[in-house]
Amino acid sequence: MAWTVKTWQANDLIERGLLKSKLVELKRICEVLKIEPSFEVLIVECETLEEFHRITNRPYSIGAVYSKGVIVTQPFAVLRSKGVLEEVLVHELLHHVISINFDLPGWIQEGLILYLTGAQIEKLPFHHRECLLRFMREVDHEEIDDLLARYRRIPCFEPH
Repeated sequence: MAWTVKTWQANDLIERGLLKSKLVELKRICEVLKIEPSFEVLIVECETLEEFHRITNRPYSIGAVYSKGVIVTQPFAVLRSKGVLEEVLVHELLHHVISINFDLPGWIQEGLILYLTGAQIEKLPFHHRECLLRFMREVDHEEIDDLLARYRRIPCFEPH
């Protein structure tokens, strides 16, 4: 069965202005995490929801999946019609930059991303909601820097 995906480099989409309204937020979060923003990641846009499900084995409530330098998304038109295209791409780009800088357990990484992006608990799918709630229960805001230091892979970036 052939796939009919489109592929993009995240940097190209950013240069085209796709994440224009979220780029400041993305860079701010990278500064908070003391990491360089790195958007050297391949984005694979599925042509249909069925194709997304076949490739990722994820339910339709999940807009995209990140793994090892690749983001696989539902069709951009579907995400745009739900009003979440930029939000989903920012979320997955944060998985990328966090993964290359930290060795965080999955629930911490997911919870941290949701926490830093101000996700609304009631709008989250079950797994995301559980990660965010656990993160909020187990990590005080003041402890985030220490937590990140314990899991950091590379030396800390200090913004100018």
